[in-house]
Amino acid sequence: MIKSLFARRNKGDEDAKPVAGFFAKVADARKAGQLVDGEMDGVDRTKVAAAVLMVEVARLDTDYSDQETDRICAIMQREFGMSLEQASSLLDTAETRHEEAYTNWLFTKTIKEKAGLEERAKVMEHLWDIAYADGELHDLEADLLLRIGQAMGLPENERIMALERVFAKRVPELLAAQA
Repeated sequence: MIKSLFARRNKGDEDAKPVAGFFAKVADARKAGQLVDGEMDGVDRTKVAAAVLMVEVARLDTDYSDQETDRICAIMQREFGMSLEQASSLLDTAETRHEEAYTNWLFTKTIKEKAGLEERAKVMEHLWDIAYADGELHDLEADLLLRIGQAMGLPENERIMALERVFAKRVPELLAAQA
């Protein structure tokens, strides 16, 4: 099997920048609707919220794997225009924030308030992609995602179409892996 492109992501790296004070900055930015400064320079709260929700989906089946963290980093690099280091840092932040959060309400509310329909549909697509990163879509994952989509104010047809887009992208990947 090909070694993960993201294998160099290491939480214990001495190069990793601390995120102390980051959440206070997120709260201030949330109030002002601004970008976050400092360690997560240029990352708006919608991206932080989306990252936390991706972590939640990945952890739901209790098998939080490298496949899932790799896919989260890949999505953040591709969709958020981040470098591997920035994506890894945001993933670390999202993991920490997820552990501190009791509910995903704050994150879905953030996305609902700040993102348009198209962007919310794209977040939903990313969440389905993470849920399916291990090649299986568990009932708990599907149920959570449908509820998250509803909480983000995404119409049911948009939630389902996001899943269909993920399957359409993943089928060629899965067929190639089996060959």
